[in-house]
Amino acid sequence: MAELIRVHNWDDNPLGPIETWSDTLVTTVNLILASKHPMFLWWGPELIQFYNDGYRPSIREDKHPSAVGQRGAECWPEIWPIIGPQIETVMNDGLSTWNENQLVPIMRNGKLEEVYWTYGYSPVRDSSGAVQGALVVCSETTEQVLSERRLSTLLAITAESRDQDRTSGPSELLSFARTIVERLDGAPGDIPFAAMYFSTDGMLVHVASTASGRPPADSRRWPLENALEIQTPFVVDDLKERFGAIVCPPWPEPLTRAYVLPISSPASSIPIIIIFGISPRLPFDGGYETFFQLAGSRISGLLQSEVHRIEMKQAAKRFSSLAEADPFGMVIGDLQGRLKYVNPTFLKKLGYSEADVSSGKVRWDTLTPPEYAEADASAVEQLRLSGCCDVYEKVYLTKQGVRIPILIGASIIGAPEGEPEVAAFVTDLTPLKTAEEALRRANDELEKKVTERTQALESQVLERNRAESSLRDLTGRLLRMRDEERRHMARELHDHAGQTLVAMTINLSLLDDAARHQDPKISALAAETKELSDELSREIRTLSYLLHPPLLDETGLDSALRWYVEGFTKRSNIKVDLSLPENLGRLPDELELVTFRVIQESLTNVHRHSGSASAQIHITRSARSLDFQIIDQGKGIGLDRQRDVSSVRLGVGVRGMQERVRQFGGILEIISNSEGTKVVVNLPL
Repeated sequence: MAELIRVHNWDDNPLGPIETWSDTLVTTVNLILASKHPMFLWWGPELIQFYNDGYRPSIREDKHPSAVGQRGAECWPEIWPIIGPQIETVMNDGLSTWNENQLVPIMRNGKLEEVYWTYGYSPVRDSSGAVQGALVVCSETTEQVLSERRLSTLLAITAESRDQDRTSGPSELLSFARTIVERLDGAPGDIPFAAMYFSTDGMLVHVASTASGRPPADSRRWPLENALEIQTPFVVDDLKERFGAIVCPPWPEPLTRAYVLPISSPASSIPIIIIFGISPRLPFDGGYETFFQLAGSRISGLLQSEVHRIEMKQAAKRFSSLAEADPFGMVIGDLQGRLKYVNPTFLKKLGYSEADVSSGKVRWDTLTPPEYAEADASAVEQLRLSGCCDVYEKVYLTKQGVRIPILIGASIIGAPEGEPEVAAFVTDLTPLKTAEEALRRANDELEKKVTERTQALESQVLERNRAESSLRDLTGRLLRMRDEERRHMARELHDHAGQTLVAMTINLSLLDDAARHQDPKISALAAETKELSDELSREIRTLSYLLHPPLLDETGLDSALRWYVEGFTKRSNIKVDLSLPENLGRLPDELELVTFRVIQESLTNVHRHSGSASAQIHITRSARSLDFQIIDQGKGIGLDRQRDVSSVRLGVGVRGMQERVRQFGGILEIISNSEGTKVVVNLPL
């Protein structure tokens, strides 16, 4: 808007070029242009107009940009009778005005629209205090006003209280529908007229129309058949061609459009069509259409409720007929304990007569033993709250005092005199209880046999557990013996074979020195033999360390693993990443040994079977456990071999790993797929 005002041709305007404007005018124009709030300015006796970007959306293309620099009376002829006197009050008397949610209809989108504003007019004074213009600070509240008005209309669409005993049927539903349509007369601003049609027996029947606006009721002049077929709302745009000028208050303009809303509910067999007139002074946007659909949904819900009420009344009559022929027990009474009707089946079982019932001698509480009073009270409470109660078991006393086990359920079927009537349906459970007792005895006998058999099986399981425990103890001793043998062999190799090789190396060095000047061939042979002796010494040392690394005893698991991983990488060309916690420290000797052996065996399997070029070892320690993982990126273990792993049939190495971990109460799990294998171990500390 600032750019638009700068380029406007002010030379032909009563205000003249911008350079000649007063400081007050320039300051005020800059003030409104800098504001994000909608603002408008009339200036001088001609009321020349200025407005900002916040105001632009409210006037649309009908007046923008022609309103810039235009005289007020020329720009707003449609509302000048409303705002003109207010502007005069500001310009002549220097008094401010204020209006909230004021209807000020303006030309928008090529027609006069119903528009609401909250606005204030304030005087703009120059340095001498004289009023030079009127400043408007405003907000369009059309959406807010329409939303509140439409919400009130929706809340007003309600059903009046109805006499429950009047004759039910189609005529009652039609009368009810007419009362609903009458409620729409109070919203002429949004619903200039409304008409409702039912489709029944292949015919479209006009039900009712609003009194304020009555379009032709003849269904043949509306596209209702199409509405029933497509079941989709649509707009009829040719009202004038169909019916001529239809004028509905409060506006003098004739209506040109109507909204046809078909309503089909699974709960009702009667399709409904509602036609709403569309106000000539409102744009038919999404909010307007949603309002019509909400009104239709509310009407549909009320009609469904009425249909259900009518059907319930008809069902009550059918229920009364069926009760006479019901082969099961049936009782009708009230929540106070009085009985009004007992069918012949029930009377026969209880030993009472119809005279006993009609005289009031027989009541709910006289039929029920005291121990069932609480269950009956709970059922009565359910009936009061929801109209029905859960089926439950109890006992009734016959006239002779015999206890009859029954299954009872009850529902409220009406309240003709204010006190709800209750229908109860009773089934004699005597045959069932007899069968249950026989079944109980059979179950007791079976339970006794099962107990005996279970005790025998438990004895077998206990014996097997003892055998397995002995086997685990033996396995543990064998593993410890193997580790001791490895330690012994490692010491023997290191102490004896190693010392012998050192002595031989020394002798070969002396032989080399002695023969170097006498026989070069002997010297070369001695040197070559010395190299072989050195290599053999290294191999024996490595073999000794692999059997039992001395670092494991001397400095602990940390050093032993680093030494082993470094040597494994050199021997196998498999890169191994070793991750150790800072707080690993020393662990019990046996725990360090089992951890080292499981990692050693796992890396051996990676080298022999996986085809992986790398592996990772992650070790973590907490206050309660030592956890570690060995991971490779190889070809994994096939499904058959995985089943062997789970059933402990795969390889001596895996069985040894599992048994070592089990000896410490730990868990070893092998997870494998086509992307690699992971060995996960948890050892409690």
